[in-house]
Amino acid sequence: MNEAMRAWLDAPMDRRGTHCEKWDGLKTYFGRDDLIAMWVADMDFPTVPQVRDALVERAKHPIYGYTDLSGETRRAEVGWLARRHGLRVEEDWILYSPGVVDSLFFCVDAFTDASDAILVQPPVYGPFYRAAELYGRRLVRNPLRLDENGWHMDFEDLEAKLKAGVKLMILCSPHNPVGRVWTREELQRVVDLTNRYGTILVSDEIHADFTLGGRRQVRILALENAERCVMLTSATKSFNLAGLRQSSAIVPDAGLRKALRATMERAHATEANLFGAVAQTAAYTHGDEWMDAVNEYVRENRDFAVAYLGAHLPEIGCRPQEGTYLMWMDFTGLGLDHDEVKLLLINEARVAINEGTFFGPEGRGWFRMNLATQRSNVEQTLENIQNAIRSR
Repeated sequence: MNEAMRAWLDAPMDRRGTHCEKWDGLKTYFGRDDLIAMWVADMDFPTVPQVRDALVERAKHPIYGYTDLSGETRRAEVGWLARRHGLRVEEDWILYSPGVVDSLFFCVDAFTDASDAILVQPPVYGPFYRAAELYGRRLVRNPLRLDENGWHMDFEDLEAKLKAGVKLMILCSPHNPVGRVWTREELQRVVDLTNRYGTILVSDEIHADFTLGGRRQVRILALENAERCVMLTSATKSFNLAGLRQSSAIVPDAGLRKALRATMERAHATEANLFGAVAQTAAYTHGDEWMDAVNEYVRENRDFAVAYLGAHLPEIGCRPQEGTYLMWMDFTGLGLDHDEVKLLLINEARVAINEGTFFGPEGRGWFRMNLATQRSNVEQTLENIQNAIRSR
């Protein structure tokens, strides 16, 4: 990245007092506010300058009424997917939703009944479980496997459970929290299995723009015979726009799209967010250089963190994540109970990171750290953790 872009990302950003959950919510969630906030999955980087400019320009008009998304918004998204991911989608496949989690809940409501089973792959993002539980669906778990080569899907177990009867599978791609960017072969195998057993596949791809070297993210709709898959995506994670509440469910199959739209309409959730649409359009139009720079910056933070842990804290296990900006860390080697580690991090290291139990019981003893922040925060966090552990 050029030096101007590096300086843009590296400059300290004080987010306190901006209604920022990540920093202003520390007291509420952790019991104290003198912590380094490395938890909520948003970034401490200022967004694309053209996004800010577009929002300011639209805000100058003093009426913010009901919004009709123009063709420009759809064209910008279609263009981004084609340009960045080699994916061709039709504009009318896109349904707009307040958020990817909202869309996930709408999919469960639209595509399953009370007696149906929903499959997830733990440890995985907490709302996946809640989506099944809220609607009284049967939750089926296909846990990921960790070996010396990293995290993998257990395809033998996956096929057995799909064969036994699963109506909906929720895929996390790339995976949050373990950071895997699934290969084309892995994803094609998932699509083939779900087709074979009549399972609808919903793929949460909100982190798909974050790939940290190596292979690029393969979007689920780029695969063969993926017509009955649903791809959930958003510019909000990519460009740090989560507070603007805008996302897309991209559904090639007309029948599934009709059912999902009907569910969203019943919830009155199809109205566009004016400023979300403005920001998304500007981001997808002007954000390529910024996105490349953020990936490079996060990759450098990851490499620094992995090297630091290896040199100073080898008891903490960590595999370099291939995607997302979230580092999945195994603290079980410390020989402490999960809650002891939690209190050590908060009260002695003075850092706020996500508990692994949010991602299911498989995450006990694990914690997730956000690397989408200035290098100074990463350095101070790791130094604080080291000092807290070594002083015991």
